[in-house]
Amino acid sequence: MNELNEDPAARVRKYIANLTTALDETTIDTENASVKTTDIARVADAIQRYLQDGRHYLDVGRATTALASVAYAEGLLDALKFLELTQQVSSQ
Repeated sequence: MNELNEDPAARVRKYIANLTTALDETTIDTENASVKTTDIARVADAIQRYLQDGRHYLDVGRATTALASVAYAEGLLDALKFLELTQQVSSQ
């Protein structure tokens, strides 16, 4: 199947697996002096909620909505990384 005809459910399964791995390997730095801890925690919570939404929508057959939810979560995680508010956790 080429990219134009790709199954959204298959794509979102990949996104969920990749984002879950990225979150497992990342810690969020809530001690950054230039950003309030509550704001960082709010973004971290939104990442988890969007990932949970993605799983839910995939389970109920709404793969396109699931894909959008997971992509949004990934974007928020990227934003924290760009702001250097995350750290890699060593996987063992």
